[in-house]
Amino acid sequence: MAYIETLFLWFAVYSIIGWIYETILCSIKQKRFINRGFLNGPYCPIYGCGALLDILLLGRISNTVLLFLAAALLTGALEYFTSLTMEKLFHARWWDYSDKKFNINGRVYLTGVIAFGIFSLVLILFLHPAVSIHTAILPETLRTTVAAILFSILLIDTIYTIAKFSEFEKVLQEMKSRLSIPLISTKTRCARKLTNLNGRIKMINSQVCRMILSFPKLKSIHFEEELKKLRELIQSGRNGNTF
Repeated sequence: MAYIETLFLWFAVYSIIGWIYETILCSIKQKRFINRGFLNGPYCPIYGCGALLDILLLGRISNTVLLFLAAALLTGALEYFTSLTMEKLFHARWWDYSDKKFNINGRVYLTGVIAFGIFSLVLILFLHPAVSIHTAILPETLRTTVAAILFSILLIDTIYTIAKFSEFEKVLQEMKSRLSIPLISTKTRCARKLTNLNGRIKMINSQVCRMILSFPKLKSIHFEEELKKLRELIQSGRNGNTF
């Protein structure tokens, strides 16, 4: 049990580090704060999963070149299958590298794979030794308590996010039937609403809006034109006085 708790703490630490990296990078690019990540909290689980895979499967490789190649392949495969799985579950793609050179189905590309290979080297050779020392000296009660709290937060966030984002396609389906009707986007306390000239209102929950604003390359498999229109409406409302 202690080993599982330690593994989860490592997962949490690297998920948070991944969120910080993604958020800073994307916020600089878009010149505004972006809460990057599928979940709402300050963590990106894909980074935590990638770090654990590196540590557990590659941690004993002593040859630096071999470690880099194996890590690049492993993390690239994780990104590819994460993209594929999320597309199958939600009929949407959160990232698309089709405009990059040497990409595979737009899910991964060479420069990104190289970058994650380098990150993995830094993780295994420098970062994780320090993290493992600090988690090892935690008192048993504190370790169990922290792991339980973090797991509960992550579980609640995951359930909430999936439940709310399940409305994504429903919103786009309704958008499809309204494309010919002028719409206005405004903001309420925790959601956006689209109002047409006849006064009909469609509420859009904050989770869907956050995804659309935080992931500029988010694509719908079945409703791409509707998503483009919805993004424009939300952005116009955000930039206006009523949003």
